[in-house]
Amino acid sequence: MAMTLSGPFDTAQLPRIASDPVTVTVARTVAPGFEAQYVQWTEDVVAMLRKFHGCLGAGVLHPGPDGGEHQIIFRFVDGLHLREWERSPQRAALMARAAGFVDNERVQRTVGVDNWFELSQRAETKRPIWGRIATDVAWVYPVAIVISLVVAPRIAELPFAIRVTISTLLITAVMRLAVGPLRSRLRARRTL
Repeated sequence: MAMTLSGPFDTAQLPRIASDPVTVTVARTVAPGFEAQYVQWTEDVVAMLRKFHGCLGAGVLHPGPDGGEHQIIFRFVDGLHLREWERSPQRAALMARAAGFVDNERVQRTVGVDNWFELSQRAETKRPIWGRIATDVAWVYPVAIVISLVVAPRIAELPFAIRVTISTLLITAVMRLAVGPLRSRLRARRTL
């Protein structure tokens, strides 16, 4: 359950949110050329947050080398302490400094841990086991047929256990080194 605590405040919600911790994730896109200023600003924000009454912790996630969104994540003991932070002069001063170098901002406030479980429920569920087995057989069968036609005549005089071992090793190697990567590429394209 995500709940926005800024803007008009409905006091009827107060008993429901007062006792639960609130996690805030702020994702920002920084204007080109202002990355160093933004990094310094985030350090100042985190330092201020850590001193603020009711803050349980704060941290920053910077984008990778290819760029992207910068994220600040912080947590307050409850919605009232978060509201104090949102209305504080310290935060207002920090936000005024950021106005020149932040292009875009997305804020998500999560009360408790309910939203974490909602996200896992939205994830795709696995296919049934019989469907996965059928798919695996469909990929292994042609490999086994080819190896049986090509390799079996050449090793026909060997003892049965050695023939089975050689066939199993070859099928496993082909599946792992050739078919597995092909399946992964096709799955990434959502064609399988």
